[in-house]
Amino acid sequence: MHKLIIISGTPGTGKSTIALKLLKYLKKQPKLKQLTITRLDIHDHYKNISTKYNRSLRCYDIDLKKFETLIKQQKKENNILIVDTHIAHLLPKKLVDLAIITTCPNLKKLETRLKTRKYQKSKIRDNLDSEIFQTCLYEASEKWNSFVLDTSKRTNTTKFLEQIKKQL
Repeated sequence: MHKLIIISGTPGTGKSTIALKLLKYLKKQPKLKQLTITRLDIHDHYKNISTKYNRSLRCYDIDLKKFETLIKQQKKENNILIVDTHIAHLLPKKLVDLAIITTCPNLKKLETRLKTRKYQKSKIRDNLDSEIFQTCLYEASEKWNSFVLDTSKRTNTTKFLEQIKKQL
C-alpha cells in the first residue's frame, strides 16, 4: 500500500497543524503500526524544487514538475505519505489518494495568523483574497471530492481524523 494524502489550502489556514495531528493519530493506530507513515515537510525541499527565489514576494517559485517528481519518489518510499502545502491540490489526480482542504473563512483570524508570520502587507492581501475566493478549494473540487475543514471554528479533530482513517 502506497497512499498519498494531500492537505492544501490558503497559507495560514492550518495545513501543517492538521498534518501533524493526522501523522500522530495514524501512527497510533494498531492496524497501521507496521507501516511507514511520513509527513513530507516541503520547506526542506524548496531549493531543490524551485526555479528561483522570488525576492519581491519573499518566497520560492516552485517548478511543478520537480514538485511532482519529489512526491512520486517519496510516495514510493512510504506506505502513507502526508503532504501539506498550498500547492498540493495542483498535483495530478492519479497521484492523490485523499485530499483535505483547510479553510479559514474568519478573515480577521486568518489575517492575524499571517501577521504573526511577518508576511508583508501585499502578501497578506493576496492570501486573504485567495481565501475569499476559495481558490484552493475550487481548484481541488475540480479533481476530487475533498474533505473540507474550517479551522476558524472549534471542531472535533478526533472525529475528523477518524473519518480520514476510514478512507485509507
